[in-house]
Amino acid sequence: MVRARDGTDLVCPIREKTGGFDASTAKGRNIIARGILEGRIDISKLTEEFIDSLYSCTLCGNCQEHCLALDPRSWSRFPNNKFTDRRVDILGIVEALRSLVVERGTPPSIIRKVLSNISLYGNPEGKPRSKRAEFAEQLNFRVKKAEEGCPTLLYVGSIASYNPRNNETVKAVAELLHCANVDFCMLGEKEEDSGADALRLGETGLFEELANRNLKLFSTYKIKHVICVSPHDYDAFINDYPIFLGEKWIKLNLKIQHYTEFLAELLRDKKLSINKKNDEIVTFHDPCYLGRINGVYEAPRKILHQACSKVVEMRLSRNNSYCCGGGGGGIWYESIHKPRLDVERVNQALQIGAEVIAVACPLCAQMLESGVNAVGCNLQVLDVTEILLKTLNLE
Repeated sequence: MVRARDGTDLVCPIREKTGGFDASTAKGRNIIARGILEGRIDISKLTEEFIDSLYSCTLCGNCQEHCLALDPRSWSRFPNNKFTDRRVDILGIVEALRSLVVERGTPPSIIRKVLSNISLYGNPEGKPRSKRAEFAEQLNFRVKKAEEGCPTLLYVGSIASYNPRNNETVKAVAELLHCANVDFCMLGEKEEDSGADALRLGETGLFEELANRNLKLFSTYKIKHVICVSPHDYDAFINDYPIFLGEKWIKLNLKIQHYTEFLAELLRDKKLSINKKNDEIVTFHDPCYLGRINGVYEAPRKILHQACSKVVEMRLSRNNSYCCGGGGGGIWYESIHKPRLDVERVNQALQIGAEVIAVACPLCAQMLESGVNAVGCNLQVLDVTEILLKTLNLE
């Protein structure tokens, strides 16, 4: 077992599940990337096995979080390193390698299908745009449309719009906002994919196109506050849009939050009132792109500690959290080695006696429910919003 500089084990969940070959590690991929840059490796000679390992990476960021690649004594030689800890942009290297594979037209068939669906239909599943906001018809109140003039947007995103399990999360978010008398809107059929998945899978051009569409939409409807359901959309808006769109995006001066951040504020300001606490043993699974990538650890825990009597932590949590396996395309792509990170994470929750795994990401909800089914246990997978909604005094 490899330990990082801070004593963390299981630094790369994929490595631990695939025999530890270099091509399945950040180090191995970085060496190959350098070889391509220096002309020592012909991109056309990349094997199917390497491409498989490239798309097996969930982009969870654990390697980047914990591995100090550069000796502190060498820092002065790299004054332009953008990381204060002098880390290497490992995730960026993976994405760059994937871009090369996509440019050559040799990604795995399922990845080609996902990218084609995003391009043709505006979502990874290839579902019709007319079905994008169908879930909202099940709400017992009417949600404003963006064209009605409302600066606060609930950005649902593609994964949560079409998946029935994640529809429940979105409905819970909307009901909580309604209970707190928040004036908010949705874009409905007009909503565009954020492009987050396209970028992570290596289709930079498609990402830029979608980013520009969202820029136009948010500007047209004078959106000032964006509440994101998916941490992956949140990450794209916070970190990638400013890079690709520059001042055009920055000038919108948007307040962008994940829904757990906003709901924690509503609880703090007494705009939501808890009636009866959940008395089950609950553990929170940190989504990689909410926690490790963007540092949002406290908001979901503040909600759970107010809504639940018994909250316990898994050994691998916060910046050491174990990936569910759904990021970086893992929700669609099954690698040759079938690492089943979802099953491993479910077992980690069972080891501490949890009865509920609380999640705050659509991908995590889908993956961990799959893990529960594979293990065959009674563990519940509930979104933070679903737990909170059950505890409110709605009178």
